[in-house]
Amino acid sequence: MDKFLTKPKNGESSSSASWSSKSSQIAPEVQKDTNPSLLSNVDKVLDLKSFEPYPKERMPISDYGPNIRDEVRRYYINKGPYQPIGHAFPKTKIGSKMRQFSPTWFRGPYSQWLEYSIKGDAAFCLCCYLFKNELESRGNAGDAFTKDGFRGWNKGVERFKAHVGEVNNIHHKCFNRMLDLKNQRQSIQSSFDKKSEKVKSDYQMRLNASIDVARFLLISRFPFRGHDESEESEYKGGFLELLEWHGDRHPDLGRVILRHAPQNDMMICPTIQKEIVEACAKETTKAIIEDLDVEW
Repeated sequence: MDKFLTKPKNGESSSSASWSSKSSQIAPEVQKDTNPSLLSNVDKVLDLKSFEPYPKERMPISDYGPNIRDEVRRYYINKGPYQPIGHAFPKTKIGSKMRQFSPTWFRGPYSQWLEYSIKGDAAFCLCCYLFKNELESRGNAGDAFTKDGFRGWNKGVERFKAHVGEVNNIHHKCFNRMLDLKNQRQSIQSSFDKKSEKVKSDYQMRLNASIDVARFLLISRFPFRGHDESEESEYKGGFLELLEWHGDRHPDLGRVILRHAPQNDMMICPTIQKEIVEACAKETTKAIIEDLDVEW
Protein backbone atom coordinates (compact mmCIF):
# COMPACT_ATOMS: atom_id res chain seq x y z
CA MET A 1 0.00 0.00 0.00
CA ASP A 2 3.04 2.30 0.18
CA LYS A 3 2.50 3.44 -3.41
CA PHE A 4 -0.83 4.96 -2.34
CA LEU A 5 0.84 7.22 0.23
CA THR A 6 1.85 10.79 -0.52
CA LYS A 7 4.38 12.07 1.98
CA PRO A 8 3.71 15.50 3.50
CA LYS A 9 6.11 18.14 2.25
CA ASN A 10 7.88 20.86 4.16
CA GLY A 11 7.14 24.52 3.72
CA GLU A 12 3.36 24.40 3.54
CA SER A 13 1.76 27.81 3.82
CA SER A 14 -0.76 28.82 6.45
CA SER A 15 -3.41 28.46 3.75
CA SER A 16 -2.72 24.75 3.44
CA ALA A 17 -2.86 24.39 7.21
CA SER A 18 -6.33 25.90 7.33
CA TRP A 19 -7.39 23.69 4.41
CA SER A 20 -6.30 20.59 6.36
CA SER A 21 -8.22 21.66 9.44
CA LYS A 22 -11.49 21.60 7.50
CA SER A 23 -11.43 17.81 7.40
CA SER A 24 -10.34 17.03 10.94
CA GLN A 25 -13.67 15.30 11.56
CA ILE A 26 -13.55 13.07 8.48
CA ALA A 27 -10.95 10.47 9.39
CA PRO A 28 -12.71 9.05 12.49
CA GLU A 29 -15.87 8.35 10.48
CA VAL A 30 -13.95 6.63 7.68
CA GLN A 31 -11.89 4.53 10.06
CA LYS A 32 -14.97 3.51 12.03
CA ASP A 33 -16.97 2.38 8.99
CA THR A 34 -14.22 0.66 7.00
CA ASN A 35 -13.74 -3.07 7.46
CA PRO A 36 -10.01 -3.83 8.03
CA SER A 37 -10.41 -7.31 6.53
CA LEU A 38 -11.37 -5.77 3.18
CA LEU A 39 -9.06 -2.76 3.11
CA SER A 40 -5.92 -3.33 5.14
CA ASN A 41 -4.10 -0.15 6.10
CA VAL A 42 -6.80 2.02 4.54
CA ASP A 43 -6.63 4.16 7.67
CA LYS A 44 -3.05 4.99 6.73
CA VAL A 45 -4.06 5.86 3.20
CA LEU A 46 -6.75 8.19 4.51
CA ASP A 47 -4.57 9.72 7.20
CA LEU A 48 -4.89 13.51 7.16
CA LYS A 49 -1.16 14.06 6.79
CA SER A 50 -0.78 11.72 3.82
CA PHE A 51 -2.74 13.90 1.38
CA GLU A 52 -1.27 16.75 -0.60
CA PRO A 53 -3.43 19.91 -0.41
CA TYR A 54 -1.95 21.58 -3.47
CA PRO A 55 -3.85 20.55 -6.63
CA LYS A 56 -0.76 20.34 -8.86
CA GLU A 57 1.09 18.12 -6.36
CA ARG A 58 -1.61 15.52 -5.77
CA MET A 59 -1.27 11.92 -6.87
CA PRO A 60 -3.63 11.06 -9.75
CA ILE A 61 -6.81 9.32 -8.63
CA SER A 62 -6.10 6.47 -11.05
CA ASP A 63 -2.91 5.67 -9.08
CA TYR A 64 -4.98 4.66 -6.05
CA GLY A 65 -6.35 1.14 -5.78
CA PRO A 66 -9.89 0.67 -7.15
CA ASN A 67 -11.20 -0.33 -3.70
CA ILE A 68 -10.22 2.96 -2.06
CA ARG A 69 -10.72 5.53 -4.81
CA ASP A 70 -14.18 6.55 -3.64
CA GLU A 71 -12.90 7.01 -0.09
CA VAL A 72 -10.09 9.22 -1.39
CA ARG A 73 -12.58 11.16 -3.48
CA ARG A 74 -14.95 11.57 -0.54
CA TYR A 75 -12.06 12.84 1.55
CA TYR A 76 -11.19 15.59 -0.93
CA ILE A 77 -14.86 16.42 -1.53
CA ASN A 78 -15.45 16.98 2.17
CA LYS A 79 -12.40 19.23 2.35
CA GLY A 80 -13.59 21.21 -0.63
CA PRO A 81 -11.59 22.89 -3.40
CA TYR A 82 -8.28 24.42 -2.31
CA GLN A 83 -8.94 28.18 -2.27
CA PRO A 84 -6.23 30.15 -0.43
CA ILE A 85 -8.17 33.26 0.58
CA GLY A 86 -5.81 36.10 1.49
CA HIS A 87 -2.92 34.78 -0.57
CA ALA A 88 -0.85 37.36 -2.46
CA PHE A 89 -1.41 36.08 -5.98
CA PRO A 90 1.69 36.79 -8.10
CA LYS A 91 1.45 38.86 -11.26
CA THR A 92 2.55 37.57 -14.66
CA LYS A 93 3.10 39.61 -17.80
CA ILE A 94 0.63 38.53 -20.46
CA GLY A 95 0.91 40.60 -23.60
CA SER A 96 1.62 44.15 -22.51
CA LYS A 97 -0.13 43.93 -19.12
CA MET A 98 0.52 42.31 -15.76
CA ARG A 99 -2.16 39.77 -14.90
CA GLN A 100 -2.95 37.61 -11.87
CA PHE A 101 -5.48 35.14 -10.51
CA SER A 102 -8.52 36.95 -9.13
CA PRO A 103 -9.85 35.68 -5.76
CA THR A 104 -13.32 36.86 -6.80
CA TRP A 105 -13.42 33.77 -9.04
CA PHE A 106 -13.75 31.68 -5.88
CA ARG A 107 -17.25 33.11 -5.51
CA GLY A 108 -20.23 32.59 -7.76
CA PRO A 109 -20.70 29.80 -10.32
CA TYR A 110 -17.18 28.37 -9.96
CA SER A 111 -17.02 28.24 -6.17
CA GLN A 112 -17.70 24.50 -5.80
CA TRP A 113 -14.93 23.27 -8.10
CA LEU A 114 -12.35 26.00 -8.81
CA GLU A 115 -9.00 25.48 -7.09
CA TYR A 116 -5.71 27.37 -7.04
CA SER A 117 -2.22 25.93 -6.69
CA ILE A 118 0.15 28.22 -4.82
CA LYS A 119 3.20 26.28 -5.95
CA GLY A 120 2.17 26.25 -9.60
CA ASP A 121 0.35 29.61 -9.71
CA ALA A 122 -2.37 27.86 -11.69
CA ALA A 123 -6.10 27.11 -11.56
CA PHE A 124 -7.52 23.59 -11.39
CA CYS A 125 -10.90 21.82 -11.30
CA LEU A 126 -11.59 19.61 -8.28
CA CYS A 127 -14.42 17.52 -9.75
CA CYS A 128 -12.49 16.80 -12.97
CA TYR A 129 -9.42 15.79 -10.93
CA LEU A 130 -11.58 13.34 -9.00
CA PHE A 131 -13.57 11.74 -11.84
CA LYS A 132 -12.21 12.66 -15.30
CA ASN A 133 -10.00 9.56 -15.47
CA GLU A 134 -13.17 7.42 -15.73
CA LEU A 135 -14.78 9.57 -18.41
CA GLU A 136 -12.03 10.87 -20.68
CA SER A 137 -12.39 7.97 -23.15
CA ARG A 138 -15.95 9.13 -23.90
CA GLY A 139 -15.04 12.52 -25.30
CA ASN A 140 -12.38 15.14 -25.68
CA ALA A 141 -10.98 16.44 -22.42
CA GLY A 142 -7.82 18.49 -22.05
CA ASP A 143 -5.44 18.50 -19.12
CA ALA A 144 -5.42 22.26 -18.48
CA PHE A 145 -7.59 22.03 -15.35
CA THR A 146 -6.43 18.64 -14.07
CA LYS A 147 -2.71 18.11 -14.74
CA ASP A 148 -1.04 21.18 -16.21
CA GLY A 149 -3.10 23.94 -14.62
CA PHE A 150 -4.60 27.04 -16.26
CA ARG A 151 -2.66 30.34 -16.12
CA GLY A 152 -4.22 32.52 -18.81
CA TRP A 153 -5.52 35.11 -16.34
CA ASN A 154 -6.44 37.58 -19.09
CA LYS A 155 -9.11 35.12 -20.25
CA GLY A 156 -10.03 33.58 -16.92
CA VAL A 157 -13.84 33.83 -16.98
CA GLU A 158 -13.94 32.99 -20.69
CA ARG A 159 -11.91 29.81 -20.19
CA PHE A 160 -13.85 28.80 -17.07
CA LYS A 161 -17.09 28.99 -19.05
CA ALA A 162 -15.54 27.00 -21.90
CA HIS A 163 -14.33 24.37 -19.43
CA VAL A 164 -17.83 23.97 -17.98
CA GLY A 165 -19.30 23.78 -21.49
CA GLU A 166 -22.66 22.24 -22.35
CA VAL A 167 -24.75 19.90 -20.19
CA ASN A 168 -23.25 16.79 -21.80
CA ASN A 169 -19.69 17.99 -21.30
CA ILE A 170 -17.29 15.88 -19.21
CA HIS A 171 -17.08 18.61 -16.56
CA HIS A 172 -20.82 18.40 -15.90
CA LYS A 173 -20.64 14.62 -15.60
CA CYS A 174 -17.73 14.90 -13.17
CA PHE A 175 -19.52 17.60 -11.18
CA ASN A 176 -22.69 15.49 -10.88
CA ARG A 177 -20.67 12.50 -9.72
CA MET A 178 -19.01 14.69 -7.13
CA LEU A 179 -22.39 15.81 -5.81
CA ASP A 180 -23.66 12.22 -5.74
CA LEU A 181 -20.68 11.00 -3.77
CA LYS A 182 -20.87 13.99 -1.45
CA ASN A 183 -24.42 13.02 -0.52
CA GLN A 184 -23.56 9.42 0.21
CA ARG A 185 -23.15 8.74 3.92
CA GLN A 186 -22.03 5.13 3.76
CA SER A 187 -18.70 3.37 3.97
CA ILE A 188 -17.26 0.90 1.48
CA GLN A 189 -18.19 -2.00 3.73
CA SER A 190 -21.79 -0.91 4.25
CA SER A 191 -22.23 -0.36 0.51
CA PHE A 192 -21.13 -3.95 -0.12
CA ASP A 193 -23.52 -5.21 2.56
CA LYS A 194 -26.45 -3.41 0.96
CA LYS A 195 -25.82 -4.74 -2.52
CA SER A 196 -28.19 -7.47 -3.54
CA GLU A 197 -27.03 -10.80 -4.86
CA LYS A 198 -28.28 -9.69 -8.28
CA VAL A 199 -25.97 -6.67 -8.28
CA LYS A 200 -23.00 -8.80 -7.25
CA SER A 201 -23.84 -11.39 -9.90
CA ASP A 202 -24.11 -8.72 -12.60
CA TYR A 203 -20.75 -7.30 -11.56
CA GLN A 204 -19.13 -10.75 -11.77
CA MET A 205 -20.59 -11.26 -15.25
CA ARG A 206 -19.21 -7.92 -16.45
CA LEU A 207 -15.79 -8.66 -15.01
CA ASN A 208 -15.63 -12.15 -16.52
CA ALA A 209 -16.73 -10.82 -19.91
CA SER A 210 -14.04 -8.13 -19.87
CA ILE A 211 -11.42 -10.73 -18.93
CA ASP A 212 -12.58 -13.09 -21.71
CA VAL A 213 -12.38 -10.31 -24.29
CA ALA A 214 -8.96 -9.18 -23.08
CA ARG A 215 -7.60 -12.75 -23.22
CA PHE A 216 -8.83 -13.21 -26.78
CA LEU A 217 -7.27 -9.93 -27.94
CA LEU A 218 -3.98 -10.78 -26.24
CA ILE A 219 -3.82 -14.26 -27.76
CA SER A 220 -4.74 -12.88 -31.19
CA ARG A 221 -2.38 -9.90 -30.81
CA PHE A 222 -5.15 -7.51 -31.75
CA PRO A 223 -5.25 -3.87 -30.54
CA PHE A 224 -7.64 -2.99 -27.73
CA ARG A 225 -8.40 0.68 -28.31
CA GLY A 226 -10.12 2.49 -31.15
CA HIS A 227 -9.48 5.95 -32.55
CA ASP A 228 -13.07 6.94 -31.73
CA GLU A 229 -14.82 5.00 -28.95
CA SER A 230 -17.94 7.16 -28.74
CA GLU A 231 -21.43 5.69 -29.09
CA GLU A 232 -21.75 7.16 -32.60
CA SER A 233 -18.50 5.60 -33.84
CA GLU A 234 -18.72 2.95 -36.56
CA TYR A 235 -15.77 1.09 -35.01
CA LYS A 236 -15.03 1.56 -31.33
CA GLY A 237 -11.93 -0.60 -31.19
CA GLY A 238 -11.36 -4.30 -30.61
CA PHE A 239 -12.26 -4.39 -26.92
CA LEU A 240 -15.62 -2.61 -27.07
CA GLU A 241 -16.66 -4.16 -30.40
CA LEU A 242 -15.91 -7.70 -29.23
CA LEU A 243 -17.62 -7.10 -25.89
CA GLU A 244 -20.72 -5.83 -27.67
CA TRP A 245 -20.70 -8.89 -29.96
CA HIS A 246 -20.29 -11.11 -26.89
CA GLY A 247 -23.37 -9.48 -25.36
CA ASP A 248 -25.40 -9.89 -28.55
CA ARG A 249 -24.58 -13.61 -28.61
CA HIS A 250 -25.47 -14.10 -24.94
CA PRO A 251 -28.63 -12.14 -23.99
CA ASP A 252 -28.15 -12.70 -20.24
CA LEU A 253 -24.77 -10.99 -20.50
CA GLY A 254 -26.04 -8.33 -22.89
CA ARG A 255 -28.53 -7.15 -20.28
CA VAL A 256 -25.79 -6.21 -17.77
CA ILE A 257 -22.90 -4.82 -19.87
CA LEU A 258 -22.07 -1.56 -21.66
CA ARG A 259 -25.07 0.82 -21.77
CA HIS A 260 -27.06 -1.47 -19.46
CA ALA A 261 -24.40 -1.32 -16.72
CA PRO A 262 -24.03 1.38 -14.05
CA GLN A 263 -21.80 4.14 -15.40
CA ASN A 264 -19.33 3.77 -12.55
CA ASP A 265 -19.18 -0.03 -12.82
CA MET A 266 -18.95 -0.83 -16.54
CA MET A 267 -15.54 -2.56 -16.35
CA ILE A 268 -14.49 -1.16 -19.74
CA CYS A 269 -12.42 1.96 -19.05
CA PRO A 270 -8.77 2.02 -20.25
CA THR A 271 -7.52 1.68 -16.68
CA ILE A 272 -9.52 -1.53 -16.16
CA GLN A 273 -8.31 -2.91 -19.48
CA LYS A 274 -4.72 -2.20 -18.48
CA GLU A 275 -5.14 -3.85 -15.08
CA ILE A 276 -6.61 -6.98 -16.69
CA VAL A 277 -3.69 -7.18 -19.12
CA GLU A 278 -1.19 -6.77 -16.27
CA ALA A 279 -2.94 -9.52 -14.30
CA CYS A 280 -2.80 -11.84 -17.33
CA ALA A 281 0.90 -11.11 -17.74
CA LYS A 282 1.62 -11.93 -14.10
CA GLU A 283 -0.35 -15.17 -14.20
CA THR A 284 1.37 -16.20 -17.43
CA THR A 285 4.81 -15.50 -15.97
CA LYS A 286 3.91 -17.40 -12.83
CA ALA A 287 2.73 -20.43 -14.84
CA ILE A 288 5.92 -20.47 -16.91
CA ILE A 289 8.13 -20.31 -13.83
CA GLU A 290 6.14 -23.07 -12.13
CA ASP A 291 6.58 -25.25 -15.22
CA LEU A 292 10.32 -24.67 -15.00
CA ASP A 293 10.19 -25.66 -11.33
CA VAL A 294 11.93 -22.45 -10.29
CA GLU A 295 11.09 -20.51 -7.15
CA TRP A 296 9.04 -17.41 -8.02
